Amino acid sequence: MTIEYPKRTLKKNVNTSEIIRAAVNLFASNGYEFTKLEDVAAEAGVHVQTIYRHFKTKESLAISAAAEPLASLREYFDNYFSYQTTFQIWSKFVGDVVSKLAPFGWEHKREQLHRASSLVNDNFLVIVYSGYENILTEYLAKDFQLNVKQNRLPRQVASFLCGSQEAILKRCSGIDTNTDILADSAAVLNECQRNIDDIAVIFRPYIKRSRL
Repeated sequence: MTIEYPKRTLKKNVNTSEIIRAAVNLFASNGYEFTKLEDVAAEAGVHVQTIYRHFKTKESLAISAAAEPLASLREYFDNYFSYQTTFQIWSKFVGDVVSKLAPFGWEHKREQLHRASSLVNDNFLVIVYSGYENILTEYLAKDFQLNVKQNRLPRQVASFLCGSQEAILKRCSGIDTNTDILADSAAVLNECQRNIDDIAVIFRPYIKRSRL
């Protein structure tokens, strides 16, 4: 059965969808701090007042925008978890995200990475990473056959996987090595994949799912 929305409701739904799409792209490529609602409005092709009719604050928009990457990660697990480990799925997901962001480059992250607070002050990333950690914890618990209420390991490893993404960008920006490779998206992707592989080597022995 096809639901026919009134034209006014349909336009509202379209506006909301376009605003969220624009917010995801701009928050991811420019960072939360450097993205103005006027920028989101221009990207979405709406007036900035239209955004305020849908979202009371920039933070409320960030919360709604974060739902998209979280839904994407959930979809990856729905598609692959029957025959792949959490580490394999996370590696594929991160690889696809990095490849998607590659055209924007990573130059805009350099200033943030060299600050004392680094990327932790990016509200959008904080919301997204928190959601990623929750999903990873859920599936690592299944891999490890552990109850998260009784064992802290799934949450610890999930935190390790999420938090290490910033560590890799710091490494790529030359903080650890004095060699800045942020301009080379292929090199950034390679570092991300190697990092996940390193973590998987440490914790793969904890996987108890018999079919893997």
